Amino acid sequence: MRVVIIGGGVPAAVHAWTAVRRGHTVTHLDDGAPIAGSGALRAGSAAATDLGRAAHSVLLWRELGGLVPGIGFRLSGSITVARTRAELAVAEAAAAAGDAAERELTLLEPERVRALEPALRGPLLAGLHCGADAVLTPHQTVPALRAHAAGTGRFTARNCLARALVETADGVLIRADDGSALAADVALLCPGPGLDALARELTGAGQAPLVRAQRLRTGPLELRPNAVLADGDQFRHRPGYPAEPVARLAAEQAQTAAAAEFGMHVLAVPRLDGGLTLGATAEPEPFPAELAEPAAEHLLTVTGELCDTELTVHGRWAEVTTAVESGPWRAPSGRILVLGSAGPDATLLAPAVAEAAADDLGL
Repeated sequence: MRVVIIGGGVPAAVHAWTAVRRGHTVTHLDDGAPIAGSGALRAGSAAATDLGRAAHSVLLWRELGGLVPGIGFRLSGSITVARTRAELAVAEAAAAAGDAAERELTLLEPERVRALEPALRGPLLAGLHCGADAVLTPHQTVPALRAHAAGTGRFTARNCLARALVETADGVLIRADDGSALAADVALLCPGPGLDALARELTGAGQAPLVRAQRLRTGPLELRPNAVLADGDQFRHRPGYPAEPVARLAAEQAQTAAAAEFGMHVLAVPRLDGGLTLGATAEPEPFPAELAEPAAEHLLTVTGELCDTELTVHGRWAEVTTAVESGPWRAPSGRILVLGSAGPDATLLAPAVAEAAADDLGL
């Protein structure tokens, strides 16, 4: 079949690659915006209802990494650092929970933490290790997937976006913003910046709430972590931890002013260039014109304390994402599928969502 994938970023590229791998001829419409993202695939702290899908997605990412090494996939694991008694209580509860084995969670004493991750040289009480978590390199992932798909002779990437989708007797007519039009048997729309209006026009849904995440790229570290690192504030923001100790943490331990204001936890993701990508913030709309300096300072300070090192900033950017998860919409004819949002785990879940979407479209 002739398949058109509309949208940018890692998830859209995974959808295109999945359709090509299933034997179809694919055109990918993308506006060519720079690819960013933290690269962290946090399967071990996914919501209980999503745990199976998250684990399946990591397996698919691992398979994909073997087929397309250029995506930069590494099964790195992660360590969430407990530096206070309240954070330690959450880590202990998570490691003792009934789904700890499924999440691959292990509570490590400081000596074992540093043996596993020598870069963690700052003070800590314990580390919650998650063997299920992984990393990829987003700015490499999309071009690597496209190059691999192009090698089949059944993939074309075009630097434009769709402005209208019209069902015809034979399929779907897609009108692009460069004035061109192309015909397809089925079309899949991955909503994102520049495509929200088209998605709402097709589905009739309202505007989904958005959040803005600030990221920093550091210079190379003398001793770069191999695992994804997180501070204890991650327990407050990820859904996969036991609710009661998390509630006690929130009640007993105040966040810093910046962390509280910008919905922050510190996430440090190892980069192939020897540095780190730091996040994460979650600023609600309306977004200020400038990125918040206190948020950046908090990311640098806490990461510097965890690794007992001075950090330099080599890059800074922001990503706007959908704050909540929503389901897909399919036209009655079955020829058009508008994906919903996978929320903050869109990249993690992309392979599993792409499988389900391909099945939904009969690919």
